[in-house]
Amino acid sequence: MPDFLDLKDPRDGSLGMPSLTTIEAVRAAAGDAVTLSTAIGDAGYDPEFYAQRAVDAALAGADIVKVGLKNVSAEQAPWFLSAIRRSLDARAPYTRLVAGFYADLMDEAALKKLPAAAQSAGVWGCLIDTFDKSGKRLGHYCGPETLAGFTADCRARGLKSALAGGLAESDLVWLDEAEPDIVGFRSAVARGARHESGIDPKKASDIFFAVDQLNRLPTA
Repeated sequence: MPDFLDLKDPRDGSLGMPSLTTIEAVRAAAGDAVTLSTAIGDAGYDPEFYAQRAVDAALAGADIVKVGLKNVSAEQAPWFLSAIRRSLDARAPYTRLVAGFYADLMDEAALKKLPAAAQSAGVWGCLIDTFDKSGKRLGHYCGPETLAGFTADCRARGLKSALAGGLAESDLVWLDEAEPDIVGFRSAVARGARHESGIDPKKASDIFFAVDQLNRLPTA
């Protein structure tokens, strides 16, 4: 069983939100031993809308809610994330909030600003992902030094760091060097890769074995 189960609806975007009934069903099936995270959308600057989504997902059973800052600037991020955090504090205070950033939509200077913005808003963790899922992987947009700097900045600020975006087993060597707290695999463990039809047990087993050999990274 993985450390985390992460839910999203890829038909609704890179971090598309699954239905509340899906979140409830997975929570019931997984039990309390697994940390359940869910995406709540590729956000524009509409704090009230995404704050309500975060609360709804939390009440449906998500331990972690993850929002992608698609059309939210680095300058807007503290206010946007703070609004979501306040709503969670009022209705589901133990729910953790993750801010998702897109390596293919932001330049390196903007990415460097975001851990500080997340820290100021009371966010639990930061994710670098890719928005365009057509083929290019995270490593195409950000080199190991950039990603290692990002994860180190997160650690220094008391934030968890996560990396995702078309990752494959072959990426584990540089991921190990970057030292994120969490690594997300989706296409690498799915039948048919991006044309997904469920998890391929053999692919998932291979990833688990490779990660176990490194003996460092949790898996999602």
